[in-house]
Amino acid sequence: MLYQQYAPALFGVALRYTTCSDDAQEVLQDAFLKIFSNIKQYKGESSIRAWMTKIVINEALSLYRLRVGQPRLDNYDDYEEMISDVSVTQPDALTHEILLKFIQNLPEGYRMVFNLCEIEEYPHEKVAKMLNCSESTCRSQLFKAKKLLRERINEFNKNEKIL
Repeated sequence: MLYQQYAPALFGVALRYTTCSDDAQEVLQDAFLKIFSNIKQYKGESSIRAWMTKIVINEALSLYRLRVGQPRLDNYDDYEEMISDVSVTQPDALTHEILLKFIQNLPEGYRMVFNLCEIEEYPHEKVAKMLNCSESTCRSQLFKAKKLLRERINEFNKNEKIL
């Protein structure tokens, strides 16, 4: 019952951290193995979904580390530019699937930082520790991820207007 109720949402989380459905399925499977074997450790301090989401994220990060080793993130300590949030001008054109593909196609480091900071709302300090990089590197990677996403969204919007 637990799997049936939460697997679709948790699969969505896994998809954001991976580049394909097969990897997301692997993350989800490993996460549910941990969930079922550690269910007695759930203390009810947060929702069961939040607890399981953390496990999925940790499994996705484990797969990431296994596949690419220690993340090689550029370190830009002097990087001060900040990106402003950009509204999507054509919300109907950008479906969930298209946005997911944009996120999945980000370079590895960008994708991890974007998901952890923007989607999961972890602070830069915690993300930096999770990815074994400096806070400034984390901020730089997030800036670059947002910039690249903005460029891809703008290009998509431009192409949609032509059609």
